[in-house]
Amino acid sequence: MSVIKNYIYNTVYQVMTIFIPLITMPYLTRIFTPDQLGINTYTLSVVNYFTLFGMLGMALYGNRQIAYVRDNREKRNETFWSLYATQLITCTIALVLYYGFVYFYIGNNLAMYLIQGLNIISVAIDITWLFKGLEDFKKVVTRNTIAKILGVICIFIFIKTPDDLLKYTFLSVAVNIISTVIMWIYVPKYVGKMKVNINIIKQTIKPLLKLFLPQIATQVYGMMDKTMLGSLSTKDQVAFYEYSQKIIRMVLALVNSIGVVMMPRVANIIGKGKRDEVPALIEKTFKFVSYISIPMAFGLMGISKVLISWFLGEEYLIVGNIISISSIVVIAVSWANIIGVQYLIAIKKENIYTLSIIIAAIVNVVMNIFLLNKYGAYAAAISLIVAEVLGISIQLFLVRKQLNVRKMLLSVLNYFIAGITMFICIIKLDIFIHNAFLCNIIQVIIGIIIYIGLIFIVKDEVQKELIKKVKVMLSTRKRAIDY
Repeated sequence: MSVIKNYIYNTVYQVMTIFIPLITMPYLTRIFTPDQLGINTYTLSVVNYFTLFGMLGMALYGNRQIAYVRDNREKRNETFWSLYATQLITCTIALVLYYGFVYFYIGNNLAMYLIQGLNIISVAIDITWLFKGLEDFKKVVTRNTIAKILGVICIFIFIKTPDDLLKYTFLSVAVNIISTVIMWIYVPKYVGKMKVNINIIKQTIKPLLKLFLPQIATQVYGMMDKTMLGSLSTKDQVAFYEYSQKIIRMVLALVNSIGVVMMPRVANIIGKGKRDEVPALIEKTFKFVSYISIPMAFGLMGISKVLISWFLGEEYLIVGNIISISSIVVIAVSWANIIGVQYLIAIKKENIYTLSIIIAAIVNVVMNIFLLNKYGAYAAAISLIVAEVLGISIQLFLVRKQLNVRKMLLSVLNYFIAGITMFICIIKLDIFIHNAFLCNIIQVIIGIIIYIGLIFIVKDEVQKELIKKVKVMLSTRKRAIDY
């Protein structure tokens, strides 16, 4: 399947992940208090450490290894079953360790912890990496879309009062498990009878551990910030920070679609011995992702305060300020997705990726220790920004001999100028437009016009190519309709 089709499928799903929280988040924030939602987030952050151990680095490693052998059914069959056997063993160990931890150390919110532990079962049977490695994103998107819609329906049917917090947690876990089970229906099409190769399992452990280290480090400032907030600050601060990051992740999801699609493509190119084609592909992708991520970051920065006033309600206004501060993360994470995941992992340079992530994670934790108690969610946001910017800076520095980093950065300078100009033009529109919802719509429309207009003036190649592709798609559809 072509990269464009995979990108479209993945983008459709990411749009779905944006659209669904637009429905559920306002509903949930009006049913549950910030403290209740903070407890849900905090307990989930704890179980995520165990799911992280259970998966090690399989989501990335499995994706890459399947991409290497996808054109050979026999090797693909043996590789899949050997990798999955490894995953099942590590997840079983994680499940036992988690419930042992809960039994000996947890007193408060015990029922919540017991339910959240079922998430480990969900990741134990998750084989999304098989379909991503095969570049069959259609099935992944279909599965996830069905699960998301089912989850929304269940929330509106069963979640009615603040007493339904445990029910909400269970529904979230159940939907995850159902969505992973669905994927097994398609397995017989791609792999044959179970054939586990002990040698492959032995060879898997070392590279998995290599990928596990950056996964741990990434999760340190992906989950530890919430855990530390819950310990050093208050549970409502956890909720404020979590909702700010959820909205940031909605934007990131759209941008990172291309990274998710390209990693198996790069790995497959390398597997065919065409390594010299990779740098040009990465540089082109970097510019494309920057074209999208930079205006999204500055746009989100400009609309966030008005957005939260009507989207989450008065009780959550602080979330708008946190988003304004941390929206720059969209650019840093987007770049890291290209350089770190799409490039370094695909060419088996996990050591560089790991080094950058570990250094960034250490800085994040140290800053949180000193700042969280006094500044709460604001401190978590600032620490995250510093960590992400530091991480991508290290990666760019260390790949400068393989990639033309200077050229890549200069090529996106116009996007920064256009993005900042757009931000200046939309940030104060709420002074003149008092209806918050209407103000956001106008901010978005004006922002898009200004950004595209400025990029059009400088005759940017990426925008030209996108416009050309859109015209081709529209003309093709028109001919199909006429026919």
